[in-house]
Amino acid sequence: MNGLFGLLVGLICIGPVGKEKDGMHITTRPLVLDVIGDGPTTTLIVAGSAPELKRVRYSLVVEGQSYTRHAGSATLYGERQIISRVRLQAGERWTATLMVEAEGNPPYRLVRTSAH
Repeated sequence: MNGLFGLLVGLICIGPVGKEKDGMHITTRPLVLDVIGDGPTTTLIVAGSAPELKRVRYSLVVEGQSYTRHAGSATLYGERQIISRVRLQAGERWTATLMVEAEGNPPYRLVRTSAH
């Protein structure tokens, strides 16, 4: 039951990612924030990919029973890469905010929350 609940939480929290309308053209977001529920833990994953060489800077802030911040930069090219991973206890209330600045893209923010 916990695994299924976690999966549902992850699907609800993920929401639309990837291509998004930006004015008249479509842009692709190089970084995404995935939520995976796996039994006793919930894992937040910052992952990215780019069809051409792209430099990104990010800041992930997770607030809940505790506070954590991961920040850094990465160079993306090709297939999906995991940039950062945060594990939380299942059932814990949290809010995760990912701020991204990428070459050639406007800055953007992704917010995911627990379903509790």
